[in-house]
Amino acid sequence: MSKRVGKYLPLLGLGLLFNTGLPTLAQSLEEQTVLAALALNIVRFTTWPSDAPMKDTIDFCVIGDNVIQQSFAGIDHKPVGTKTLHIINLSRLRNFEDCHVLYVSELKQNILLQVFAEIKKRPLLTVGESYDFAAQGGMVGLENVDGKITLHVNLTAAHESNLNISARLLKLAKIIGN
Repeated sequence: MSKRVGKYLPLLGLGLLFNTGLPTLAQSLEEQTVLAALALNIVRFTTWPSDAPMKDTIDFCVIGDNVIQQSFAGIDHKPVGTKTLHIINLSRLRNFEDCHVLYVSELKQNILLQVFAEIKKRPLLTVGESYDFAAQGGMVGLENVDGKITLHVNLTAAHESNLNISARLLKLAKIIGN
């Protein structure tokens, strides 16, 4: 395989995920596994500032029920550039300073807004499961529309946290917060 083709394989895989038909059950394991794989690719297309406290791992914190946590187990220890993804299941909404990525599944709006206020301007990529997630201050919202995942990116929130989301990923997304 040529270097040129290999360079775009992750992006191709990301594009295929957007066109994958999903079951209608909102929280099915299959759907959550697709969302976990998509979240992994979003991390791969994100750059943290050079002064962000990162070692050999990207700590990916997950807030959600057992189905959510089980689906993210499949991406634990996956490579992300020169680092390895480390999944941390959070049972409580604290210790965000240990996270580089925060995946949120179904929090009440008032609690979600408190989380956003607490983590504002930290180099912490936030990913959630709806358009509203990004519109309310999260960075990436994943919305299931007619069996296809639509990606919503809040560039203002990402820039305030000094995170850079690749233009290649942004081409596949609906941008909000300009």
